Amino acid sequence: MVRKDYQAGIVDSMIYYSVKNALDAQDIADYAFLNKNNHELLSRVGEMKRVSKFAGIILLLPCALLYAQDFVGWLPKDENWTDRKAQLQAFGESFDSAWDLYVFLENQAEGGERLSWEELGEPSYDWSGIYTRTGGGLSFDPDIPASETTAKLTAEGAAARQRKIDLIEATGGEYDPISDCRPPGHPRWATEPFLHEFIITPDQTWLINEMVNDIRRVYTDGRDHTLPEDAYASANGDTIGFWSNDMLVMHTKYLMPGQYQRGTQPDYSDQVEVVERWKKVDGITLEADFWVFDPVNLAEPWYSRQSWTELDNEDYFLRIRYWDCRENQNNEILEKEDGTSQFMDFDFVDDDAAVSTDDAIR
Repeated sequence: MVRKDYQAGIVDSMIYYSVKNALDAQDIADYAFLNKNNHELLSRVGEMKRVSKFAGIILLLPCALLYAQDFVGWLPKDENWTDRKAQLQAFGESFDSAWDLYVFLENQAEGGERLSWEELGEPSYDWSGIYTRTGGGLSFDPDIPASETTAKLTAEGAAARQRKIDLIEATGGEYDPISDCRPPGHPRWATEPFLHEFIITPDQTWLINEMVNDIRRVYTDGRDHTLPEDAYASANGDTIGFWSNDMLVMHTKYLMPGQYQRGTQPDYSDQVEVVERWKKVDGITLEADFWVFDPVNLAEPWYSRQSWTELDNEDYFLRIRYWDCRENQNNEILEKEDGTSQFMDFDFVDDDAAVSTDDAIR
């Protein structure tokens, strides 16, 4: 389904008659059945575009008719951001799944485009340099404090968040899996600090976070997702995408459960999927629309605008280095009796016990 209040009657008839001379009998039967049941129309068109069984008219007319939903393009983060953000949130909510949203954007871009090596020299595609997250701290939505959330949570999602809040209030801390050098996972990936690097090629774009050598590969060579029978969950999942003008649009699935950040930020399940639109908005800033879908924890998809700023590096001092939690004593973790953890002994602090407020460290 494209939208929850979608009224299909007239549109369905127009779609049916526009395709009946372009498809074989089985395709028509499938299409009529899908129209009758008002089910997964947009996804079906997206799949059929790749099959190329039908005439050119179907590439434009039915897709346009299915766009009962208004397309929302890139909106600048300016003095009207509160209203613009609400519009982008509502846009995400009009889709029942991340895949529906991604297929809609793909159809809107007429399949997207594949970059050439020559185009990579243009300013819009020059993502070179060393970046860090622009703001947000420990909040997945960088517009609000880390103690709050703009996510519309299910009862299960709200209960999970409350358990985290209760644990922190009871113990004064929490255990974070990245303390053991485990990958943060996605979509938490977007909130991690430290240094980032972004590498664009015609077939792939690499989104690199130096922490735990964390690389997301976005395949833009036209491939589909790994087949479900061959896929398994991983920290960063499987990501495919396409370019639309100067925006990189992507869809990620097959992810592991995790948390958007430590503290009171919500959790996400292994059913989470993410749609993103990345764009270089000025000479030093990358921004990205994020729509997160998770039927377990989110009652509605969660929209946020993420951002990364290129750092001044004229002396080339900053660089992405190999990350290993065992490389020095600054990563040694004390697991405490209450289930939380604490760093033990920093080599850049003369007397850890003298400055620590933690009885376990003293």
